[in-house]
Amino acid sequence: MKQLSFILILIALVQCTWAQTNGSASPDVVRTIEHPDFTSLFTYDIEIPKVEFGEEQTTLYFDFSHYTGTSFSFRSSTYLVDEEGRRYPIKSCKGFQLDKGYNVKEDGVKEISISFEPLPEGTRVFDCIEGPDLQLSFQFYGIREKGQDWDVFPKKDVADNPFPESFFGMDTVYVTGRITQSRYDRWGRIEHDSNSYAEQALRRQFRLGNGAFDHFYVAKDGTFSFKTLVVKPTMDELNINGNRIPILLIPSDHLQVDISHWGEYNQQVNIRSEKGDYSRMLTNYPFLWEKEIADPRGTLIWSETGKLAADTWQPLHDELEKQMEVCRYLAAKHHFTPTEQKLMQMNVQIDQAFIACMRMQTPLHIKYRKGYDLYVKGNYDNKKLFPAHFSIEDLEADSIFLDLSFIKDCPWDDPTFSATKYYEVVLSKLCSLFSYIMFIPGTEKPSSENDSINIYAAAEQLGIREALIGEYLTNYLYSRMVNNPKLRQKVEGIVDDFKLPHTKVLANPSLMVALNEYDTRSYPANQSIAADVIKKLYAPYKGKKVLLLPLSCYSPAGLQKIDSLYQARRAEIDREAVFLPVATPKYTSKQELKELQQKYPTLKNTIYLDEEELLRLYVAFQRGNGPQADPEMLILQDGTFGIPGRYFLENYRKKP
Repeated sequence: MKQLSFILILIALVQCTWAQTNGSASPDVVRTIEHPDFTSLFTYDIEIPKVEFGEEQTTLYFDFSHYTGTSFSFRSSTYLVDEEGRRYPIKSCKGFQLDKGYNVKEDGVKEISISFEPLPEGTRVFDCIEGPDLQLSFQFYGIREKGQDWDVFPKKDVADNPFPESFFGMDTVYVTGRITQSRYDRWGRIEHDSNSYAEQALRRQFRLGNGAFDHFYVAKDGTFSFKTLVVKPTMDELNINGNRIPILLIPSDHLQVDISHWGEYNQQVNIRSEKGDYSRMLTNYPFLWEKEIADPRGTLIWSETGKLAADTWQPLHDELEKQMEVCRYLAAKHHFTPTEQKLMQMNVQIDQAFIACMRMQTPLHIKYRKGYDLYVKGNYDNKKLFPAHFSIEDLEADSIFLDLSFIKDCPWDDPTFSATKYYEVVLSKLCSLFSYIMFIPGTEKPSSENDSINIYAAAEQLGIREALIGEYLTNYLYSRMVNNPKLRQKVEGIVDDFKLPHTKVLANPSLMVALNEYDTRSYPANQSIAADVIKKLYAPYKGKKVLLLPLSCYSPAGLQKIDSLYQARRAEIDREAVFLPVATPKYTSKQELKELQQKYPTLKNTIYLDEEELLRLYVAFQRGNGPQADPEMLILQDGTFGIPGRYFLENYRKKP
């Protein structure tokens, strides 16, 4: 009898262990939701058929309706979040392993379940978020019982924080921050990702004098800082080793970003601004990233057929409404101000306008190329030139059905709209898109004048007006303005008459930067950013090339490769050049440098620079290593020059 009891106890223990390991439903289930309602982003045809609530855990069941061979994965940092914003981490899973990719099985369905720490009894609405980086991750918002309204959150009166006109004007933004309570003890480089053309262009100018950087480092104590230049509020991102954090840059602002538990399920981000409290939106921003809608008819943006069916637009409209619903849900849950909710919804609108532009541009370009090829081959009547723009009727006769509503419905005259991530990107694409579509009769004949007339007509018909006209004048006509003072004066006069603050502040610096770049782009030594640094390093070695190598730019494998290249032809190289590694004590301590020098003899002559000098040199290197860059881009006007060491060594190897 005792032996039997022992066997029964052993079986029970094994069953319990198996259940914990495989994440099977706990026997203490107190409530089950079958086919719950939810609004989701980036779910790729994933359904949640059942949710089980228990005292020990809450379990979600997932069905993957993918085509064969599609892979999926869930990060171990995935969590549930309840109505109060509390997070509940993963306890176990069944059917897969966390942080590992899996292929969907042959029938296209993969059933899995994930168990989390238990949600409180009485929870009506909750979210399932694959964190911490929300871009391109699984996000399920407003999971609830059928018939349950997600708007169950208490109402709060929150003071609005609209964008005043003082937010629009060229000025510096300072960003400081710190990462704490993290299991990572070694920090890498942070990238400031910007989708603003004006911001990128202004930073290029700003670097020459004051040194604005979009690449910087986290110190060993977790602190970081950078400064940049903007002309209007701009939604940008910080990219910390692949983990994106949204930030709102406002001219003359000081932004403090505090991050705790970086990269973990309970990562917390607190963003404080001197210009207003936008932390609710930034902390809870769902990364409504442009997502192409799967279309079974094969008329996606890269289709080679050149057709665009009329009914292929409905999925994009459905996606737009779904994402708008997510914005309304988050605004209610986190008590957004009207401006914060508006900005989040505007990001949805500009994303969908971007996708619409891409879908329309491909078939239009294909139609244009087909006609142009016929024209080149002489198959057009000499009296009938190849058309510059196609009418809507002509396009539909060729099975190309456009939908301009995504563009027309955007609030182009609202200054807040200019803060969205893809505002300038979409404007640029519209200028290209409207080079195909005829908005006013009489513009069929190819000419630069007809291009301008057509752009103006598009701006009026679609309600874009100043935004599109400013983009077209300042970024598409600058090369013609350089040698045409009258045209330049006319354009400057039009820009001066703009009434909207965001179009005016974008047009003026764009005009300035464009003209300046046109005048100087042939000069390869746009290197005054690093001139004094290069001169300082070059001084002891006049008459020789200086091969510069910032240690922080390379991984150990990269350093190994460079060391091998140098050692292989060291005697020849030393006759004409000096190999000079550079570092900064903040990122390469004396002990670290000593260890590197033992591995790679090439680094024995390493010279220390201060942090600012190294960053300026790094920015210059980044410019010089592009595919179209001048290989000896660090040449200065006085004849002083240095060359990126890796470039020189790799090309020296190719010499006979």
